[in-house]
Amino acid sequence: MLRIAASWLPRFAQSLLLAATAAAQAAAPAQATPPPNVVFLHWNDFHGQFRPQAATWKLRPGLPASKAPLVGGAAALAGYVQRERDAAKAAGRRVVVTDAGDWYQGTIEGNESRGLLTVQFRNRLQPDAVVLGNHEYDFGPDNVRRLCQAAGHPILAANVVVDGARPRMPIDYVRPFARLDVHGLRLAVLGLVTKDTKAVSTGPWGEARFEDEVEALRIVLPQAEKAADAVVLLTHCGVETDRALARAFPSIPLILGGHSHTPLPEPLVEGATWIVQTRGKASGVARVEARVERPDASAPPRLRLVRGELVELDRDRHPDDPETVRWIEAQTKDLAAKWDVPIGMIDIAPYDDRGVRSTPAGNLVADAFRARAGADLGFTNKGGLRTTLAAGPLTRRRLFELLPFENNLVSFTLRGRDLRAALQNGLAKDRRPLEISGGSYRFVDRDGERVLLDATIGGAPLDDARTYRVATSSFLARGGDGMGAFARGTDVVDHGVLLRDVLIALAERDGTLVAPDEARIAQVDAADVGKE
Repeated sequence: MLRIAASWLPRFAQSLLLAATAAAQAAAPAQATPPPNVVFLHWNDFHGQFRPQAATWKLRPGLPASKAPLVGGAAALAGYVQRERDAAKAAGRRVVVTDAGDWYQGTIEGNESRGLLTVQFRNRLQPDAVVLGNHEYDFGPDNVRRLCQAAGHPILAANVVVDGARPRMPIDYVRPFARLDVHGLRLAVLGLVTKDTKAVSTGPWGEARFEDEVEALRIVLPQAEKAADAVVLLTHCGVETDRALARAFPSIPLILGGHSHTPLPEPLVEGATWIVQTRGKASGVARVEARVERPDASAPPRLRLVRGELVELDRDRHPDDPETVRWIEAQTKDLAAKWDVPIGMIDIAPYDDRGVRSTPAGNLVADAFRARAGADLGFTNKGGLRTTLAAGPLTRRRLFELLPFENNLVSFTLRGRDLRAALQNGLAKDRRPLEISGGSYRFVDRDGERVLLDATIGGAPLDDARTYRVATSSFLARGGDGMGAFARGTDVVDHGVLLRDVLIALAERDGTLVAPDEARIAQVDAADVGKE
Protein backbone atom coordinates (compact mmCIF):
# COMPACT_ATOMS: atom_id res chain seq x y z
CA MET A 1 0.00 0.00 0.00
CA LEU A 2 2.79 2.36 0.89
CA ARG A 3 4.55 1.70 -2.40
CA ILE A 4 1.33 2.36 -4.29
CA ALA A 5 0.69 5.58 -2.35
CA ALA A 6 4.26 6.74 -2.86
CA SER A 7 4.07 6.24 -6.62
CA TRP A 8 0.68 7.98 -6.82
CA LEU A 9 1.56 11.16 -4.91
CA PRO A 10 3.84 12.72 -7.58
CA ARG A 11 1.14 12.29 -10.19
CA PHE A 12 -1.36 13.92 -7.83
CA ALA A 13 1.02 16.83 -7.25
CA GLN A 14 1.52 17.18 -10.99
CA SER A 15 -2.24 17.31 -11.47
CA LEU A 16 -2.54 20.02 -8.82
CA LEU A 17 0.17 22.02 -10.59
CA LEU A 18 -1.57 21.71 -13.95
CA ALA A 19 -4.90 22.71 -12.43
CA ALA A 20 -3.32 25.72 -10.75
CA THR A 21 -1.65 26.75 -13.99
CA ALA A 22 -4.95 26.49 -15.89
CA ALA A 23 -6.73 28.51 -13.23
CA ALA A 24 -4.05 31.19 -13.39
CA GLN A 25 -4.32 31.35 -17.17
CA ALA A 26 -8.10 31.65 -16.94
CA ALA A 27 -7.83 34.40 -14.38
CA ALA A 28 -5.24 36.32 -16.40
CA PRO A 29 -6.70 38.71 -19.01
CA ALA A 30 -6.78 37.12 -22.48
CA GLN A 31 -4.67 38.81 -25.13
CA ALA A 32 -7.21 41.14 -26.74
CA THR A 33 -7.74 41.11 -30.49
CA PRO A 34 -7.05 44.60 -31.80
CA PRO A 35 -10.32 46.38 -32.57
CA PRO A 36 -11.28 47.38 -36.12
CA ASN A 37 -9.55 50.58 -37.18
CA VAL A 38 -11.24 51.04 -40.59
CA VAL A 39 -14.91 51.51 -41.43
CA PHE A 40 -16.24 51.42 -45.00
CA LEU A 41 -19.51 53.32 -45.51
CA HIS A 42 -20.98 52.53 -48.91
CA TRP A 43 -24.14 53.34 -50.86
CA ASN A 44 -25.21 52.80 -54.44
CA ASP A 45 -27.90 53.93 -56.90
CA PHE A 46 -28.78 57.20 -55.15
CA HIS A 47 -30.95 58.17 -58.16
CA GLY A 48 -31.48 61.71 -56.87
CA GLN A 49 -33.44 60.51 -53.83
CA PHE A 50 -33.29 63.74 -51.85
CA ARG A 51 -36.62 63.09 -50.16
CA PRO A 52 -37.43 60.10 -47.94
CA GLN A 53 -39.12 57.25 -49.82
CA ALA A 54 -41.95 54.89 -48.95
CA ALA A 55 -40.48 51.55 -47.84
CA THR A 56 -43.05 49.40 -49.65
CA TRP A 57 -40.86 46.33 -49.11
CA LYS A 58 -41.70 46.54 -45.39
CA LEU A 59 -45.46 46.21 -45.98
CA ARG A 60 -47.49 43.09 -45.40
CA PRO A 61 -49.02 41.76 -48.66
CA GLY A 62 -52.22 43.54 -49.61
CA LEU A 63 -51.53 46.82 -47.82
CA PRO A 64 -51.45 49.95 -50.00
CA ALA A 65 -48.22 51.83 -50.63
CA SER A 66 -49.66 54.77 -48.67
CA LYS A 67 -49.24 52.72 -45.48
CA ALA A 68 -45.51 52.21 -45.98
CA PRO A 69 -43.12 53.90 -43.52
CA LEU A 70 -40.69 56.50 -44.83
CA VAL A 71 -36.98 55.71 -44.91
CA GLY A 72 -33.78 57.44 -45.85
CA GLY A 73 -33.31 60.42 -48.10
CA ALA A 74 -30.31 62.69 -48.56
CA ALA A 75 -30.50 64.36 -45.14
CA ALA A 76 -30.76 61.01 -43.33
CA LEU A 77 -27.78 59.73 -45.31
CA ALA A 78 -25.75 62.85 -44.47
CA GLY A 79 -26.64 62.58 -40.79
CA TYR A 80 -25.61 58.93 -40.62
CA VAL A 81 -22.28 59.54 -42.33
CA GLN A 82 -21.45 62.46 -40.04
CA ARG A 83 -22.31 60.53 -36.87
CA GLU A 84 -20.15 57.63 -38.04
CA ARG A 85 -17.28 59.99 -38.71
CA ASP A 86 -17.63 61.59 -35.30
CA ALA A 87 -17.58 58.18 -33.59
CA ALA A 88 -14.63 57.02 -35.70
CA LYS A 89 -12.60 60.13 -34.90
CA ALA A 90 -13.04 59.52 -31.18
CA ALA A 91 -11.95 55.87 -31.61
CA GLY A 92 -9.05 56.52 -33.99
CA ARG A 93 -10.71 54.73 -36.91
CA ARG A 94 -10.35 55.68 -40.59
CA VAL A 95 -13.66 56.04 -42.45
CA VAL A 96 -13.72 55.24 -46.19
CA VAL A 97 -16.86 56.55 -47.95
CA THR A 98 -17.89 55.31 -51.42
CA ASP A 99 -20.74 55.75 -53.91
CA ALA A 100 -21.39 53.10 -56.61
CA GLY A 101 -23.06 55.13 -59.35
CA ASP A 102 -26.44 56.10 -60.83
CA TRP A 103 -26.26 59.43 -59.08
CA TYR A 104 -29.38 61.25 -60.22
CA GLN A 105 -31.90 59.62 -62.56
CA GLY A 106 -35.47 59.30 -61.26
CA THR A 107 -36.49 62.43 -59.32
CA ILE A 108 -37.25 66.07 -59.99
CA GLU A 109 -34.41 67.16 -57.70
CA GLY A 110 -31.95 64.91 -59.52
CA ASN A 111 -33.01 65.53 -63.09
CA GLU A 112 -33.86 69.24 -63.10
CA SER A 113 -30.15 70.03 -62.85
CA ARG A 114 -29.15 66.96 -64.87
CA GLY A 115 -27.33 65.53 -61.89
CA LEU A 116 -25.47 68.62 -60.73
CA LEU A 117 -27.46 68.98 -57.51
CA THR A 118 -26.55 65.41 -56.56
CA VAL A 119 -22.87 66.11 -57.17
CA GLN A 120 -23.07 69.27 -55.07
CA PHE A 121 -24.77 67.32 -52.28
CA ARG A 122 -22.14 64.61 -52.45
CA ASN A 123 -19.37 67.22 -52.30
CA ARG A 124 -20.74 68.10 -48.87
CA LEU A 125 -20.20 64.46 -47.78
CA GLN A 126 -16.64 64.34 -49.15
CA PRO A 127 -16.55 60.69 -50.29
CA ASP A 128 -13.22 59.02 -50.93
CA ALA A 129 -14.24 57.53 -54.30
CA VAL A 130 -17.26 57.39 -56.63
CA VAL A 131 -17.84 55.26 -59.73
CA LEU A 132 -19.86 56.17 -62.82
CA GLY A 133 -23.24 54.50 -63.30
CA ASN A 134 -24.98 53.80 -66.59
CA HIS A 135 -27.58 56.56 -66.01
CA GLU A 136 -24.88 59.22 -65.78
CA TYR A 137 -25.00 59.04 -69.61
CA ASP A 138 -28.73 59.80 -69.91
CA PHE A 139 -28.00 63.40 -70.93
CA GLY A 140 -24.97 62.63 -73.06
CA PRO A 141 -21.18 62.72 -72.68
CA ASP A 142 -20.81 66.49 -72.31
CA ASN A 143 -23.03 66.33 -69.24
CA VAL A 144 -20.98 63.44 -67.83
CA ARG A 145 -17.84 65.51 -68.27
CA ARG A 146 -19.50 68.52 -66.59
CA LEU A 147 -20.51 66.42 -63.57
CA CYS A 148 -17.07 64.84 -63.24
CA GLN A 149 -15.42 68.27 -63.35
CA ALA A 150 -17.80 69.55 -60.65
CA ALA A 151 -17.01 66.67 -58.31
CA GLY A 152 -14.58 67.41 -55.51
CA HIS A 153 -13.63 63.73 -55.24
CA PRO A 154 -12.23 60.99 -57.51
CA ILE A 155 -14.60 59.67 -60.20
CA LEU A 156 -13.65 56.16 -61.33
CA ALA A 157 -14.33 53.84 -64.28
CA ALA A 158 -11.45 51.63 -65.35
CA ASN A 159 -13.36 50.04 -68.23
CA VAL A 160 -14.53 53.18 -70.06
CA VAL A 161 -12.20 53.72 -73.01
CA VAL A 162 -12.12 55.67 -76.26
CA ASP A 163 -13.92 53.65 -78.90
CA GLY A 164 -11.62 52.62 -81.74
CA ALA A 165 -8.43 53.95 -80.14
CA ARG A 166 -5.33 51.80 -80.67
CA PRO A 167 -3.58 51.28 -78.36
CA ARG A 168 -6.20 51.17 -75.64
CA MET A 169 -6.94 54.70 -74.37
CA PRO A 170 -8.90 55.39 -71.17
CA ILE A 171 -11.56 58.09 -71.41
CA ASP A 172 -10.20 61.36 -70.05
CA TYR A 173 -12.91 62.45 -67.59
CA VAL A 174 -12.47 59.55 -65.14
CA ARG A 175 -9.56 57.65 -63.63
CA PRO A 176 -9.21 53.85 -63.25
CA PHE A 177 -8.52 53.86 -59.51
CA ALA A 178 -7.88 56.12 -56.55
CA ARG A 179 -5.19 55.45 -53.94
CA LEU A 180 -5.94 56.16 -50.29
CA ASP A 181 -3.74 56.07 -47.22
CA VAL A 182 -5.42 53.99 -44.51
CA HIS A 183 -3.31 53.76 -41.35
CA GLY A 184 -0.17 53.36 -43.45
CA LEU A 185 -1.77 50.84 -45.83
CA ARG A 186 -1.89 51.96 -49.45
CA LEU A 187 -5.47 51.13 -50.52
CA ALA A 188 -6.48 51.28 -54.18
CA VAL A 189 -10.19 51.66 -54.94
CA LEU A 190 -10.74 50.53 -58.55
CA GLY A 191 -13.95 51.42 -60.39
CA LEU A 192 -15.96 49.47 -62.97
CA VAL A 193 -19.28 50.28 -64.69
CA THR A 194 -21.51 47.74 -66.43
CA LYS A 195 -20.43 46.73 -69.91
CA ASP A 196 -24.14 46.95 -70.85
CA THR A 197 -24.30 50.72 -70.31
CA LYS A 198 -25.40 51.40 -73.89
CA ALA A 199 -28.28 48.93 -73.51
CA VAL A 200 -29.52 50.35 -70.20
CA SER A 201 -29.13 54.10 -70.57
CA THR A 202 -30.51 56.70 -72.94
CA GLY A 203 -27.26 58.15 -74.22
CA PRO A 204 -25.72 59.41 -76.40
CA TRP A 205 -22.35 58.12 -75.23
CA GLY A 206 -19.95 60.05 -77.43
CA GLU A 207 -16.63 58.30 -77.94
CA ALA A 208 -17.03 56.06 -74.87
CA ARG A 209 -16.82 52.29 -75.16
CA PHE A 210 -17.63 50.09 -72.17
CA GLU A 211 -15.31 47.12 -71.91
CA ASP A 212 -16.16 43.75 -70.43
CA GLU A 213 -15.53 44.06 -66.70
CA VAL A 214 -13.38 40.93 -66.33
CA GLU A 215 -11.24 41.71 -69.38
CA ALA A 216 -10.68 45.30 -68.30
CA LEU A 217 -9.72 44.22 -64.80
CA ARG A 218 -7.10 41.84 -66.20
CA ILE A 219 -5.46 44.88 -67.77
CA VAL A 220 -5.81 47.42 -64.96
CA LEU A 221 -5.51 45.31 -61.80
CA PRO A 222 -1.72 44.75 -62.11
CA GLN A 223 -1.23 48.53 -62.26
CA ALA A 224 -3.32 49.02 -59.13
CA GLU A 225 -1.58 46.18 -57.29
CA LYS A 226 1.80 47.70 -58.11
CA ALA A 227 0.68 51.02 -56.62
CA ALA A 228 -1.02 49.65 -53.51
CA ASP A 229 -0.87 47.11 -50.72
CA ALA A 230 -4.54 46.11 -51.19
CA VAL A 231 -7.15 46.65 -53.94
CA VAL A 232 -10.91 46.82 -53.45
CA LEU A 233 -13.46 47.20 -56.25
CA LEU A 234 -16.14 49.88 -56.50
CA THR A 235 -18.57 48.61 -59.12
CA HIS A 236 -21.77 49.51 -60.91
CA CYS A 237 -22.14 46.12 -62.55
CA GLY A 238 -24.74 44.11 -60.57
CA VAL A 239 -24.30 41.41 -57.98
CA GLU A 240 -23.93 38.52 -60.42
CA THR A 241 -21.10 40.27 -62.25
CA ASP A 242 -19.53 41.05 -58.87
CA ARG A 243 -19.62 37.34 -58.04
CA ALA A 244 -17.94 36.55 -61.36
CA LEU A 245 -15.25 39.16 -60.64
CA ALA A 246 -14.66 37.63 -57.21
CA ARG A 247 -14.20 34.19 -58.75
CA ALA A 248 -11.86 35.49 -61.43
CA PHE A 249 -9.76 37.64 -59.06
CA PRO A 250 -9.64 35.94 -55.64
CA SER A 251 -7.04 38.41 -54.37
CA ILE A 252 -9.73 41.12 -54.16
CA PRO A 253 -10.92 41.20 -50.52
CA LEU A 254 -13.96 43.49 -50.94
CA ILE A 255 -16.36 44.55 -53.69
CA LEU A 256 -18.50 47.62 -53.01
CA GLY A 257 -21.28 47.05 -55.52
CA GLY A 258 -24.27 48.63 -57.20
CA HIS A 259 -26.58 48.60 -60.25
CA SER A 260 -28.79 45.62 -59.35
CA HIS A 261 -30.26 47.28 -56.22
CA THR A 262 -29.63 44.08 -54.26
CA PRO A 263 -30.12 44.62 -50.51
CA LEU A 264 -27.58 42.31 -48.89
CA PRO A 265 -28.29 42.18 -45.12
CA GLU A 266 -24.73 40.98 -44.58
CA PRO A 267 -21.79 40.60 -46.95
CA LEU A 268 -22.17 37.98 -49.66
CA VAL A 269 -19.03 35.85 -49.55
CA GLU A 270 -17.70 34.47 -52.84
CA GLY A 271 -14.52 32.52 -52.16
CA ALA A 272 -12.53 34.87 -49.94
CA THR A 273 -14.19 38.03 -51.30
CA TRP A 274 -16.90 40.00 -49.52
CA ILE A 275 -19.56 41.69 -51.68
CA VAL A 276 -21.86 44.40 -50.29
CA GLN A 277 -24.72 46.38 -51.85
CA THR A 278 -27.81 48.31 -50.73
CA ARG A 279 -31.36 48.57 -52.05
CA GLY A 280 -30.44 52.03 -53.34
CA LYS A 281 -32.20 55.41 -53.32
CA ALA A 282 -30.58 56.45 -50.02
CA SER A 283 -32.54 53.78 -48.15
CA GLY A 284 -29.49 52.35 -46.41
CA VAL A 285 -25.72 52.15 -46.05
CA ALA A 286 -23.50 49.07 -46.27
CA ARG A 287 -21.15 49.25 -43.29
CA VAL A 288 -18.00 47.11 -43.17
CA GLU A 289 -15.49 47.08 -40.33
CA ALA A 290 -11.90 46.11 -41.11
CA ARG A 291 -8.46 46.18 -39.57
CA VAL A 292 -5.10 47.18 -41.00
CA GLU A 293 -2.56 44.67 -39.70
CA ARG A 294 1.19 44.09 -39.94
CA PRO A 295 2.20 40.45 -39.45
CA ASP A 296 5.67 41.71 -38.46
CA ALA A 297 7.70 44.87 -38.72
CA SER A 298 9.25 43.94 -42.07
CA ALA A 299 6.01 42.80 -43.80
CA PRO A 300 3.72 45.17 -45.70
CA PRO A 301 0.41 46.01 -44.02
CA ARG A 302 -2.66 44.03 -44.97
CA LEU A 303 -6.42 44.60 -44.81
CA ARG A 304 -8.45 42.11 -42.75
CA LEU A 305 -12.26 42.32 -42.95
CA VAL A 306 -14.00 41.83 -39.62
CA ARG A 307 -17.76 42.26 -39.96
CA GLY A 308 -20.37 43.85 -42.19
CA GLU A 309 -24.04 44.79 -42.20
CA LEU A 310 -26.69 46.70 -44.12
CA VAL A 311 -27.93 49.65 -42.06
CA GLU A 312 -31.42 50.69 -43.14
CA LEU A 313 -31.96 54.39 -42.56
CA ASP A 314 -35.19 54.09 -40.59
CA ARG A 315 -36.15 57.61 -39.64
CA ASP A 316 -36.84 56.89 -35.99
CA ARG A 317 -33.27 55.64 -35.48
CA HIS A 318 -31.39 57.71 -38.04
CA PRO A 319 -32.55 61.35 -37.96
CA ASP A 320 -31.90 63.93 -40.65
CA ASP A 321 -28.91 66.23 -40.54
CA PRO A 322 -30.51 69.69 -39.95
CA GLU A 323 -27.95 71.58 -42.04
CA THR A 324 -28.59 69.29 -45.00
CA VAL A 325 -32.35 69.76 -44.63
CA ARG A 326 -31.92 73.53 -44.83
CA TRP A 327 -29.54 73.25 -47.78
CA ILE A 328 -31.95 71.03 -49.75
CA GLU A 329 -34.89 73.34 -49.04
CA ALA A 330 -32.91 76.34 -50.28
CA GLN A 331 -31.78 74.56 -53.43
CA THR A 332 -35.20 73.16 -54.39
CA LYS A 333 -37.66 75.82 -53.22
CA ASP A 334 -38.67 76.76 -56.79
CA LEU A 335 -39.61 73.20 -57.78
CA ALA A 336 -42.74 72.87 -55.62
CA ALA A 337 -44.90 75.32 -57.58
CA LYS A 338 -44.29 73.44 -60.81
CA TRP A 339 -44.35 69.82 -59.65
CA ASP A 340 -46.24 69.48 -56.35
CA VAL A 341 -49.61 71.08 -57.16
CA PRO A 342 -52.39 68.45 -57.57
CA ILE A 343 -53.60 68.10 -61.15
CA GLY A 344 -56.17 65.36 -60.58
CA MET A 345 -56.80 62.04 -58.89
CA ILE A 346 -55.80 58.46 -59.56
CA ASP A 347 -57.99 55.41 -58.97
CA ILE A 348 -55.66 52.45 -58.62
CA ALA A 349 -55.82 49.24 -56.62
CA PRO A 350 -52.89 48.34 -54.33
CA TYR A 351 -50.35 46.28 -56.24
CA ASP A 352 -46.95 44.65 -56.02
CA ASP A 353 -44.68 45.65 -58.90
CA ARG A 354 -42.29 42.75 -58.40
CA GLY A 355 -42.52 39.52 -60.37
CA VAL A 356 -43.93 38.75 -63.80
CA ARG A 357 -47.61 39.71 -63.55
CA SER A 358 -49.36 42.71 -65.05
CA THR A 359 -49.65 45.74 -62.80
CA PRO A 360 -52.34 48.45 -62.78
CA ALA A 361 -49.65 51.09 -63.31
CA GLY A 362 -48.21 49.18 -66.27
CA ASN A 363 -51.66 48.77 -67.80
CA LEU A 364 -52.35 52.49 -67.33
CA VAL A 365 -49.10 53.56 -68.99
CA ALA A 366 -49.36 51.12 -71.90
CA ASP A 367 -52.98 52.18 -72.50
CA ALA A 368 -51.98 55.85 -72.54
CA PHE A 369 -49.20 55.20 -75.06
CA ARG A 370 -51.51 53.24 -77.38
CA ALA A 371 -54.28 55.83 -77.23
CA ARG A 372 -51.99 58.83 -77.80
CA ALA A 373 -50.30 57.20 -80.81
CA GLY A 374 -53.48 55.62 -82.24
CA ALA A 375 -51.71 52.24 -82.33
CA ASP A 376 -52.85 48.64 -82.17
CA LEU A 377 -50.61 47.91 -79.20
CA GLY A 378 -48.89 49.78 -76.41
CA PHE A 379 -45.87 48.53 -74.47
CA THR A 380 -43.75 49.66 -71.55
CA ASN A 381 -40.92 47.86 -69.80
CA LYS A 382 -41.28 47.31 -66.08
CA GLY A 383 -37.80 48.75 -65.54
CA GLY A 384 -39.02 52.04 -66.97
CA LEU A 385 -41.67 52.41 -64.23
CA ARG A 386 -39.64 53.76 -61.34
CA THR A 387 -42.12 54.12 -58.49
CA THR A 388 -45.34 52.64 -57.14
CA LEU A 389 -48.57 54.61 -57.53
CA ALA A 390 -51.19 54.83 -54.78
CA ALA A 391 -54.81 55.98 -55.00
CA GLY A 392 -55.51 59.62 -54.18
CA PRO A 393 -54.41 63.08 -55.34
CA LEU A 394 -52.07 63.12 -58.29
CA THR A 395 -49.26 65.61 -58.91
CA ARG A 396 -46.87 66.10 -61.79
CA ARG A 397 -44.11 64.93 -59.43
CA ARG A 398 -45.74 61.50 -59.00
CA LEU A 399 -45.99 61.02 -62.76
CA PHE A 400 -42.44 62.26 -63.23
CA GLU A 401 -41.20 59.74 -60.65
CA LEU A 402 -43.15 57.00 -62.44
CA LEU A 403 -41.65 57.89 -65.85
CA PRO A 404 -38.50 59.95 -65.18
CA PHE A 405 -36.43 59.09 -68.25
CA GLU A 406 -36.02 61.55 -71.09
CA ASN A 407 -37.66 59.23 -73.61
CA ASN A 408 -40.25 60.21 -76.20
CA LEU A 409 -43.33 58.34 -77.34
CA VAL A 410 -42.57 56.49 -80.58
CA SER A 411 -44.73 54.34 -82.83
CA PHE A 412 -43.77 51.97 -85.64
CA THR A 413 -45.02 49.10 -87.77
CA LEU A 414 -43.85 45.63 -86.70
CA ARG A 415 -44.27 42.21 -88.26
CA GLY A 416 -46.08 39.63 -86.17
CA ARG A 417 -43.09 37.33 -85.94
CA ASP A 418 -40.93 40.20 -84.62
CA LEU A 419 -43.62 41.04 -82.08
CA ARG A 420 -43.57 37.42 -80.95
CA ALA A 421 -39.78 37.61 -80.57
CA ALA A 422 -40.08 40.80 -78.50
CA LEU A 423 -42.56 39.15 -76.12
CA GLN A 424 -40.23 36.17 -75.74
CA ASN A 425 -37.24 38.46 -75.12
CA GLY A 426 -39.15 40.03 -72.25
CA LEU A 427 -39.63 36.58 -70.74
CA ALA A 428 -35.90 35.82 -70.63
CA LYS A 429 -34.53 34.78 -67.25
CA ASP A 430 -32.74 38.07 -66.60
CA ARG A 431 -35.65 40.29 -67.71
CA ARG A 432 -39.23 41.14 -66.76
CA PRO A 433 -42.20 40.78 -69.14
CA LEU A 434 -43.41 43.74 -71.16
CA GLU A 435 -46.55 45.45 -69.89
CA ILE A 436 -49.09 45.42 -72.73
CA SER A 437 -52.14 47.31 -73.97
CA GLY A 438 -54.40 46.10 -76.78
CA GLY A 439 -53.72 42.45 -76.12
CA SER A 440 -52.56 39.79 -73.70
CA TYR A 441 -50.18 36.85 -73.65
CA ARG A 442 -49.44 33.66 -71.76
CA PHE A 443 -46.28 31.81 -70.89
CA VAL A 444 -45.13 28.65 -69.17
CA ASP A 445 -42.10 27.97 -67.01
CA ARG A 446 -40.17 24.96 -68.31
CA ASP A 447 -37.18 23.98 -66.16
CA GLY A 448 -36.55 27.58 -65.16
CA GLU A 449 -37.01 28.98 -68.67
CA ARG A 450 -40.08 31.12 -69.35
CA VAL A 451 -41.53 30.24 -72.77
CA LEU A 452 -44.21 32.20 -74.63
CA LEU A 453 -47.29 30.05 -75.27
CA ASP A 454 -49.53 32.40 -77.21
CA ALA A 455 -50.65 35.99 -77.58
CA THR A 456 -53.97 37.63 -78.38
CA ILE A 457 -54.07 40.98 -80.18
CA GLY A 458 -57.36 42.86 -80.51
CA GLY A 459 -59.28 39.71 -79.69
CA ALA A 460 -57.53 37.54 -82.30
CA PRO A 461 -54.47 35.29 -82.10
CA LEU A 462 -51.14 36.91 -82.90
CA ASP A 463 -50.50 36.42 -86.63
CA ASP A 464 -46.84 36.13 -87.60
CA ALA A 465 -47.62 37.12 -91.19
CA ARG A 466 -49.44 40.41 -90.60
CA THR A 467 -48.19 43.75 -89.32
CA TYR A 468 -49.19 45.72 -86.23
CA ARG A 469 -48.79 49.33 -85.21
CA VAL A 470 -46.88 49.53 -81.90
CA ALA A 471 -46.48 52.45 -79.48
CA THR A 472 -43.69 52.49 -76.90
CA SER A 473 -40.72 54.50 -75.63
CA SER A 474 -37.91 55.73 -77.84
CA PHE A 475 -35.58 53.68 -75.60
CA LEU A 476 -37.32 50.38 -76.41
CA ALA A 477 -37.92 51.39 -80.03
CA ARG A 478 -34.19 51.55 -80.69
CA GLY A 479 -33.67 48.10 -79.12
CA GLY A 480 -32.88 49.05 -75.52
CA ASP A 481 -33.41 46.60 -72.65
CA GLY A 482 -32.90 43.64 -74.98
CA MET A 483 -35.70 44.61 -77.36
CA GLY A 484 -33.72 44.16 -80.56
CA ALA A 485 -36.91 42.96 -82.27
CA PHE A 486 -38.47 46.41 -81.84
CA ALA A 487 -35.53 47.96 -83.68
CA ARG A 488 -36.72 46.10 -86.80
CA GLY A 489 -39.86 48.25 -86.91
CA THR A 490 -40.60 50.39 -89.96
CA ASP A 491 -42.46 53.66 -90.61
CA VAL A 492 -41.14 55.01 -87.31
CA VAL A 493 -42.84 58.13 -85.95
CA ASP A 494 -41.46 60.13 -83.02
CA HIS A 495 -44.50 61.88 -81.54
CA GLY A 496 -42.34 64.58 -79.94
CA VAL A 497 -43.73 64.17 -76.44
CA LEU A 498 -42.00 62.85 -73.32
CA LEU A 499 -43.56 59.73 -71.86
CA ARG A 500 -44.50 61.38 -68.56
CA ASP A 501 -46.10 64.27 -70.44
CA VAL A 502 -48.49 61.79 -72.07
CA LEU A 503 -49.76 60.89 -68.57
CA ILE A 504 -49.70 64.49 -67.30
CA ALA A 505 -51.81 65.69 -70.26
CA LEU A 506 -54.26 62.82 -69.72
CA ALA A 507 -54.67 63.68 -66.03
CA GLU A 508 -55.14 67.39 -66.77
CA ARG A 509 -57.78 66.56 -69.40
CA ASP A 510 -59.76 63.87 -67.57
CA GLY A 511 -59.25 64.84 -63.94
CA THR A 512 -59.06 61.23 -62.78
CA LEU A 513 -56.84 58.47 -64.11
CA VAL A 514 -58.26 54.97 -63.74
CA ALA A 515 -55.68 52.18 -63.77
CA PRO A 516 -57.16 48.89 -65.06
CA ASP A 517 -56.50 45.95 -62.75
CA GLU A 518 -56.47 43.35 -65.53
CA ALA A 519 -54.30 40.25 -65.81
CA ARG A 520 -52.85 40.79 -69.27
CA ILE A 521 -49.84 38.58 -68.61
CA ALA A 522 -50.65 35.06 -67.44
CA GLN A 523 -48.46 32.19 -66.31
CA VAL A 524 -49.87 28.76 -67.17
CA ASP A 525 -49.00 25.69 -65.14
CA ALA A 526 -46.87 23.36 -67.22
CA ALA A 527 -49.12 20.45 -66.24
CA ASP A 528 -52.12 22.22 -67.80
CA VAL A 529 -50.53 22.87 -71.20
CA GLY A 530 -52.36 20.84 -73.85
CA LYS A 531 -55.45 20.19 -71.71
CA GLU A 532 -57.42 23.12 -73.09
